[in-house]
Amino acid sequence: MIYKIIYSLNQQLNDYLKSCFRLTEDIAYVSSVKDNTSTFPANRVSVSIINIERELVGGIAYGRQNVSGTQSRKTAPGWQINLYALIAAVFSEKQYKESLQIMSGILTFIQKSNLLFIQGVSPSFSIEPINLSLQELSNLWSIFGGSYYPSLICKIRLITINEQEITDLSTLVNQADTKAGVKR
Repeated sequence: MIYKIIYSLNQQLNDYLKSCFRLTEDIAYVSSVKDNTSTFPANRVSVSIINIERELVGGIAYGRQNVSGTQSRKTAPGWQINLYALIAAVFSEKQYKESLQIMSGILTFIQKSNLLFIQGVSPSFSIEPINLSLQELSNLWSIFGGSYYPSLICKIRLITINEQEITDLSTLVNQADTKAGVKR
């Protein structure tokens, strides 16, 4: 699911930027900011995950489903997670002006497309920019080698991870069993 979400975000952003700036080649790539290999162009938009966070606001509840009239199954609780994506305009120092123009396009895309729709996946996912303090921003870019690029951090909210693996199969106790004193 994480792969689908990040690649869909990247593809939709790429299509928008190509249309907006009349580009003929891709500009957005799922890549690390500090990927300096020849795989990606030197001037590009980098889309990468910088954090995965479990959402605990809804609580944790184990699922129980009736399998038959006498048995139920217990499954592990589903997880609600948030993804934090870094979208950076990675351009050479001589093209700083161009990186700011691309960054403006990225901001417009996120503002206009605050819901991410993925074909065959329901529901959609909300995308919102988040703020970091200067200290947090400095720490983040230090991790990437110290070079700062114009960037935006977005939170992609509430992705459900639920594999429905059965953790327990139990026999149901019904009212007739309790009256008769049946133990199972």
